[in-house]
Amino acid sequence: MATITVDGVKYDTELLSSEGNDILTHLMQADKALAEASITMGLMKAASIQLIDDLKTNHLKEEAIATEEVEANEE
Repeated sequence: MATITVDGVKYDTELLSSEGNDILTHLMQADKALAEASITMGLMKAASIQLIDDLKTNHLKEEAIATEEVEANEE
C-alpha cells in the first residue's frame, strides 16, 4: 500500500481517483525535475567559481588593466 501524507493526514494512493493518481504522478515528476535542476544549479555555480578563478589566475594580467574608461565591445 502506497501512501501520501497531506496536511498531516495519510491517504492510501490506491484508493484515489484516476485523476487524483494522475495529479500525484505529475507532482512526483515535478519534484524530481526540481531536484535535478537544483543539482544542475549547484554544478553551474561550481563551474562559474572555477572559471572565474582561472580567469583571475591565468588571464587577468597587469598589462590588461584599463588605465582609462574603456567602452565594452559587444561581440
